[in-house]
Amino acid sequence: CIKMAAGSGAAGACRNLLYFTKSNRNITLQVMNKDTRLVFLSAQTVERCFMDNMRVRSDKRAARAAALVLSERAVQVGLTAVAPAQSYRYHGKYKEVVDCLNENGVRVLKCFRRWK
Repeated sequence: CIKMAAGSGAAGACRNLLYFTKSNRNITLQVMNKDTRLVFLSAQTVERCFMDNMRVRSDKRAARAAALVLSERAVQVGLTAVAPAQSYRYHGKYKEVVDCLNENGVRVLKCFRRWK
């Protein structure tokens, strides 16, 4: 896993991109390093812990649960901030994900940067 240097702040956070994917059945959250283009953290509602406990795995409650799992994994790795990979509208399931990540110690920046 890739760890962020302590005190790297917002400049280092834009190196770690949050990908949010939703379908009619599942929600996927991935954190990718912009330099290496490797996914080093992920949480999906397809995982066993979600399949056993949730009947619907594509609503706001499932998005919040996936974000909680991702934030726990991010804190273990030492990740403190991420930037969105696309310009998502701050609404609905994405809003639940961002709010949950911010509440649990992973700051989601408002910046949006394209690949360079």
